[in-house]
Amino acid sequence: MPSIFHTSTPLAASAEVMFKFHSDPSNLTEVMPPTLKLVSLKTDGPAQEGRLIELHCRDWWIIPMRWTCRWKKVDPPHILVDEIVKGPFTLFIHEHRFEKRGKDRCVMVDTITYQWGHSWWGHLVSETAVRIYLTILFKYRHRRTRKWALEA
Repeated sequence: MPSIFHTSTPLAASAEVMFKFHSDPSNLTEVMPPTLKLVSLKTDGPAQEGRLIELHCRDWWIIPMRWTCRWKKVDPPHILVDEIVKGPFTLFIHEHRFEKRGKDRCVMVDTITYQWGHSWWGHLVSETAVRIYLTILFKYRHRRTRKWALEA
């Protein structure tokens, strides 16, 4: 059974500006916490439906993580959805929504549907450790995104 994580943040930038920022995988390092180091990033460019992104990271500087994701839906400037193809989760779909709130403002809404394994144990890990990790990670990411939006 999948778990769902949901968070949002107001931004002092237009939906168009924020969509462009988040559709470029090379900007990932702008919002990564200092404990998560990007070792390599492979992609053919900005978000395009079907395009792959390959990430190799080290969490807490030592725990290796390899992900291959695919852009599932790209609808400028409102929706970006990527999904895991290969990695540590059996299911991981990350939806970014950008809701306009005036000329140069928007709200960014992140919804993640995820599953760590298929058993009751995997569901327990998803609802405890993974949820705590996502909460901490996205608090940091949203703080960095708000800062970037102010400087854009």
